[in-house]
Amino acid sequence: MKKENVIQVVIVATLLIFYEIATRVGWLNSFTFIPFTEMIKSSIHFLVNPDFLWEHVWPTFTEILISFIGASILGVSIGLLLWRSDFMHHMFQPYLLLFYAVPFFAIYPIFITLFGTGPLPVIMVGMLFSMPAVISNTAIGFRETKKVLIKYGKSLNLPFSKMLWYIYFPAAWPYIFSGLKLATAYSIIGVVATEFILSARGVGYSISYAYNNFDLYSMYGGILLVILISLFSNTVLGYIESRLFKRHS
Repeated sequence: MKKENVIQVVIVATLLIFYEIATRVGWLNSFTFIPFTEMIKSSIHFLVNPDFLWEHVWPTFTEILISFIGASILGVSIGLLLWRSDFMHHMFQPYLLLFYAVPFFAIYPIFITLFGTGPLPVIMVGMLFSMPAVISNTAIGFRETKKVLIKYGKSLNLPFSKMLWYIYFPAAWPYIFSGLKLATAYSIIGVVATEFILSARGVGYSISYAYNNFDLYSMYGGILLVILISLFSNTVLGYIESRLFKRHS
């Protein structure tokens, strides 16, 4: 493990230990905060409960995965279009920058009208919320490809498909992966937040239900599950990115 990673682990562990002590000795209000060890127990209780896994964890994980895949495919495709067309790039780039100001969670009744009350509107919100990051980073990545690489590919008389595969994508993948990492976080935020107000199942719904019923242990257990899903997603993407980096190098 690298020195930087060790320092990060020590800092996080120190903060958690301090939080645990503060909740145990009463420095923090027991009606608002619970010990971290109790959060872990609550999360483990959820994870060993087949009914909770099937009714809440699995739907949330599936919705996040589908929204992320949809945002990745559409985001890269639209990003390619913005790269190929200067007109489209200059026309839509300002709207992409303002995209996150759109209150998606305020217009969820429209999604209910169009797609019903199933998982589809939750997936649509998660996908639309995360897609602009992929679009912007893809377009920027392709536009930042070094001219010497483009000239080299053209000197070999490579067709556009091979230029795309051997020149542009390898040069743009750091930008694309940055967009995918952001899309992961935004997909999780979009799905879980929408489950708060729209869904009758999922981890977001279980957190909201526990909050409304003053069940702190279940609420914090659900929050910890969301954090674990985020860590798992980022770890998987980080592993894929490191593998691609080694291959590219």
